[in-house]
Amino acid sequence: MTEQKQSNQLLSYQEVCQLTQLSQATIRRYVKNGSFPSPVNLSPGARSVRFRVEDVQKWLLSL
Repeated sequence: MTEQKQSNQLLSYQEVCQLTQLSQATIRRYVKNGSFPSPVNLSPGARSVRFRVEDVQKWLLSL
């Protein structure tokens, strides 16, 4: 995968949980208290959100 394509990749909560080895409840708690990257809405008014893979990777490296 090219670097540009990878930086634009979006991850679901399930994929973030697999990548970080954290539960969805923990990820949600971290997002709420600002210690994890905020998800992006897929469309206005929709409940579906995704995380930028680049943001999650940076977060993992900062640990």
